[in-house]
Amino acid sequence: MPISPLLAIFVLALAGAMLVRLPWLRGPWHAGVTELTARFLVPALLLAGTYRTGIPASVSWQVLCAFYLPLGLMFFLARRAAARGANETSAAAALAATYSNTVFVGVPVLVQAFGPHSLQFAYPVIAFHSLFCFSAYHLAEEGKGGWTAALASTLRNPIVLALLLGLSLNLAGIRLPPVLTGALDMLGAAALPCALLSLGASVALLRPGRPLAAAAIAAAKLVLLPLGVWCLARLLGLPAAPTRVLVLLASCPVGVNAAFVVKPDGGGARLVNAAILLSSLACVATMPAWLWVLQQPWAIR
Repeated sequence: MPISPLLAIFVLALAGAMLVRLPWLRGPWHAGVTELTARFLVPALLLAGTYRTGIPASVSWQVLCAFYLPLGLMFFLARRAAARGANETSAAAALAATYSNTVFVGVPVLVQAFGPHSLQFAYPVIAFHSLFCFSAYHLAEEGKGGWTAALASTLRNPIVLALLLGLSLNLAGIRLPPVLTGALDMLGAAALPCALLSLGASVALLRPGRPLAAAAIAAAKLVLLPLGVWCLARLLGLPAAPTRVLVLLASCPVGVNAAFVVKPDGGGARLVNAAILLSSLACVATMPAWLWVLQQPWAIR
């Protein structure tokens, strides 16, 4: 598969970084674009997709296990490793090593690389991803009280609500009027470019710290986590289509929302910001490399 479709993704993210630094647009436009994209445009895209496709029969417990078992193991190992140096930031380091930017990077890459139909394998992962990672962080940071807070926050997430609504409509066999589906498609078409512009702007405004620790986290996130997902998918005998989707989602850079979840006091926030910045820059090389690997006959069943 040619890498050229991915270049448009990186160009749009770079444009967002430039626009937020140059005085071409008035006011803090990126905050409004980010909120519009995360709370309206991307939910519309995912709602339309789950309404049309539902969850395919090939999405079984093996698919979820292939993604979340390596994720849980990586969280545990990253926290243990980070605790040796600075225990107060170990939970933040573990979150950064596992939380993928599935919406602002994963969805655009999947659409460009494999087409919109590939998203049907991503829906279950995206639906539980924030719940899993944020709950693990809160449990590690605060104890048992973090689980209920993370669950309540996840259930209020417009992206999760859109996925659940679309799946419910599909399972119930409810037919939406063409006017409504057409409007959802138009909103979904705007979601990807807006998401990439917002990503570039958000990364450009980060204030990172602890570059060496952040580099180790970025390496774990971009290389070790997708490697673990790929190995387990092969071991479970998953078909090529879901394997490619799972590995690409795992290879995404650290999600920007992680910066808003960690406690702002202490060094955890600056460490996460640095990991977001470094992984977002490094994924320009690592994601095309993973795409190349996933196209090789020896890599996929």
